[in-house]
Amino acid sequence: MTVTNCPGCDAPVGPEDRFCEGCGQSLLVRRTPVGGPVSKQADGTCAGCGGDHVGADGFCEDCGLAQPSGRDRMECDLDLVVGISDKGKRRARNEDSMAYGTVRGGDAPPTVVAVVCDGVATSDRADNASQRAVDEATTVLLDAVLENGDPEAATKEAVARAIEVVSGLADPSVPGTAPSCTFVSAVVTPTAVTVGSVGDSRVYWLAGPGSDAMPSRLLTRDDTVAAELIAEGVSEEQANSVYQAHALSKWIGADAGPIEPRVVTVEPGGPGHVLLCSDGLWNYVPQARSLTELMPAEGGMTAAADLTALALKLGGHDNITTVLVPFPPTEGEGS
Repeated sequence: MTVTNCPGCDAPVGPEDRFCEGCGQSLLVRRTPVGGPVSKQADGTCAGCGGDHVGADGFCEDCGLAQPSGRDRMECDLDLVVGISDKGKRRARNEDSMAYGTVRGGDAPPTVVAVVCDGVATSDRADNASQRAVDEATTVLLDAVLENGDPEAATKEAVARAIEVVSGLADPSVPGTAPSCTFVSAVVTPTAVTVGSVGDSRVYWLAGPGSDAMPSRLLTRDDTVAAELIAEGVSEEQANSVYQAHALSKWIGADAGPIEPRVVTVEPGGPGHVLLCSDGLWNYVPQARSLTELMPAEGGMTAAADLTALALKLGGHDNITTVLVPFPPTEGEGS
């Protein structure tokens, strides 16, 4: 795809330009906005009465309605990667965050990077923690792709950067409430998928219909009390019956201690999709085969919307984040 206008400031650019002369943005990179693809009333009016006296505190001065948060429903379509993050039906706010981007270089096939973080609800400023983590980690991964860096090394660096920025949000005068979140990432090249994880958000490989690719499967392992017990040989039934079986055993935050992410690279060998999601989706549909059967063959925003709608229909008890990347990330397959 030839870039004719800067994605940052819309200034015209030439076919050989690598950076915009107006704002300095790389023309090889397209990504979600820092701070998240938040939505707002386009005209600044009240979502309830339509009045134009919405105060800085987010309440309408005419009818008193609290305005919908821009994070309640976030959507972004970058063609080769799409995502939706929804507050769900029972949570007061959306503490999930997502960030992703694409790197194109001349005639070379594109590479996609994506990060999803789920803010730990019992911690302070969980939404801030998850957003800072996805933004910073995505920057690290995109920079590594531009420099032809090793995806596994870049994934570890991205997690380290996420730990640094989230830990920096902690208030030492308020112990026990350090902002924290889970973490999953994917670097999707034309031949391989590199995944990193901390916590219980997940990455799935979903094989395409009739494909000779690797069968659909979960690419991450949950960092929970139950998962740790199962890994040690305890039966699944026994592990899930222990006290706080689904409590996190690893997370990102100032109170998490030393963290080493799980990093794995797979070569699917055929077409399909990489799905990054928070537990607001997979708690309802945990099996890779079931997710594959439920997902529309065309993928893209239609598939992300359908999976999100399913989680909402089944109860929507938690925030729901769904990010989809076609494999291989070939032009036109993500639209």
